[in-house]
Amino acid sequence: MAAKTVTTDLPTTAQPARVLSFALVAVCTGYFMVILDSTIVNVALPALRTDLRAGVNGLQWIVDGYLLVLAAGLLSGGALADRFGARRVFQAGLGLFVSASLGCGLAPDVPVLVLARVAQGAGAALSVPASLALLRAAYTDRTTRARAVGVWGGIAGVAAAGGPLLGGVLVAAVGWRWVFFVNVPIGLAAMALTARYVPAPRAQTGKGLDPAGQLTGVLALTALALTMIEGGRSGATALVACGALVFVLAAAGFVAVERAVRAPMLPLGLFRTPTFAGGTAVGLLINLGFYGELFVINLYFQQTLHYSALLAGFALLPQMGVVAAGS
Repeated sequence: MAAKTVTTDLPTTAQPARVLSFALVAVCTGYFMVILDSTIVNVALPALRTDLRAGVNGLQWIVDGYLLVLAAGLLSGGALADRFGARRVFQAGLGLFVSASLGCGLAPDVPVLVLARVAQGAGAALSVPASLALLRAAYTDRTTRARAVGVWGGIAGVAAAGGPLLGGVLVAAVGWRWVFFVNVPIGLAAMALTARYVPAPRAQTGKGLDPAGQLTGVLALTALALTMIEGGRSGATALVACGALVFVLAAAGFVAVERAVRAPMLPLGLFRTPTFAGGTAVGLLINLGFYGELFVINLYFQQTLHYSALLAGFALLPQMGVVAAGS
């Protein structure tokens, strides 16, 4: 008598996909480098000031030139990633960032360093939103994707926390220029891993770029930063008044454009959602306090209390630890 094969249609429980992958490592490596540069430079400012004979205003632009272009270009970077392909834009951003880091490390004076920092910010603005699009393509399961994005967000906290300490070690061991040179191997590793392991999502060729929204948004943020930096240094000058006027007009233009275009870069209806609006407001206040305080306290530690760069990095470690945990 032949054996009878019994089959059942009982449901099976699907195992969740693994979160850790080479794709996640590649994306997070590039993101780590970008966020690291938002804090690592602060500890190097006193050494940089002595070597390049920079004033406080020049130091502000060395820090804020990077953050300004990063913040102003994020929405544009996301639009470009959608239009031309996230992996292509991510790789282009990393390549620009690595090249600009070399320029920063080789800069002979403050103006050249500020320009190189601006280029770094442009590279970061291209790579950060593209990195999220790459995670979406790499993880099709919603639960696993959420965990991957959680890791991505945690990496930001680790990078921000580790920046002052790593900067202090580099300044003490090999000099301030290495806070920029360290990006070269990190960036090249991220590019190689991305090319090998990260899938390329299809570009949305039919999606518009909202050039008017990009232009007015970048202009508004640039004018606001100029007004705040120059206003703090020299008071209510003609340049500061002009910057404030440009900010008001550009911000109003941005809102008008986003209301009028069919495919806005930033749909203003998002702000009707309490979670989105509240989170945005809290993030704005936290970052205004955090980055402003970080700039001042580094100078205080090293120029008033006469801490070394390494000791200043350790002194900031408790605060940076809270940032990492919060992220």
